Amino acid sequence: MASEERTEQASPRRRREAREKGQVATSVDLSRALGLLAIYLAWRFAGAGMLARMLGATEEWLALPDPEQVDRAFALALFAQTLPVLTAVLAPVMLAAMIGSTIAACAQTQGLVSLAAVKPDWSRLNPANGIKRLIGLRGLVAAGKSILKVLAVSLVAAWVLHSHLDEVLLMSVMQLRPMMAVLVSIAGELIVKCMGLLLVIGAADYAYEWWDQEKRLRMTRTELKRELRDQDGDPHIRSARDRLRRALLTQGILAEMPQADVVITNPTHFAVALRYEPDKAPAPRVVARGQRAVAREIIRLARTWGVPVVENPPVARSLFASCKLGDLVPEALFAVVAEIFAAVYRRQRSRGRRL
Repeated sequence: MASEERTEQASPRRRREAREKGQVATSVDLSRALGLLAIYLAWRFAGAGMLARMLGATEEWLALPDPEQVDRAFALALFAQTLPVLTAVLAPVMLAAMIGSTIAACAQTQGLVSLAAVKPDWSRLNPANGIKRLIGLRGLVAAGKSILKVLAVSLVAAWVLHSHLDEVLLMSVMQLRPMMAVLVSIAGELIVKCMGLLLVIGAADYAYEWWDQEKRLRMTRTELKRELRDQDGDPHIRSARDRLRRALLTQGILAEMPQADVVITNPTHFAVALRYEPDKAPAPRVVARGQRAVAREIIRLARTWGVPVVENPPVARSLFASCKLGDLVPEALFAVVAEIFAAVYRRQRSRGRRL
């Protein structure tokens, strides 16, 4: 028997468990691109000072005596003199890269800190599992993305260098300061173009990772029903549900639910209950509507009260978006809602004949 397809969106509980395990959509490429953006911004604000320090240090190094005349004391003194310069030049760049990458990671994971993702997993040492990861779909996709990134960045770098080929060839006869100015100009252009490319790649990669994460979190209909049954037995869930029901009754949202003719669902993210009274209105009326927890409570109460529940995600989303409590079904949805009512009536008549 073929395995059941994962057609249902992940429940809040499944998403919460995946998040606790550190399984969230992230893109390393997007973090790197934002880190590079931070480096570029740091260079724009502090680049002049860093460049002056680099030029001064380089001129001093070029003026050093013959290597044969350099002793140990001179080398130590040179190191002590050079270290502050290197620190002053590299520290802002490294700090900017770290801050940019951290902000990007926090934005993607919404500040998630999970140790589950870094716990040792001895199954990863199994060669068979390693081969499966390499030749599996995710491994092939990762390899393909890496190849495309290398090719794209290489093409951009070649394009930038080719556009400055004359300047590069003249650098061999330039003085130090003009040569450094050319190098900085070319490096800046290269960083900007690579940064733009990596931002586009990173955004596309994050979109793919999000889609892949949603796909892996999807549930079969059986899994969703089993989870709902498990939650019914949880005293915390029951208590929260009772509070929710009391709040909905107080607000009048469930006042006409027992008289509803049908509840149209998404199946668990949206729920809209309709009642059709031909002698009072020309179209069915919305007697209850909700999303997420409210939707699940409407569905549960509908089954308790014997109100038919029909899963039709497009119609449920459209009704929820276009109708408020007490509104009539809009004319654009007449035909599809009429088909749902007809199917419900046919099912009820069929059951009545069997009884």
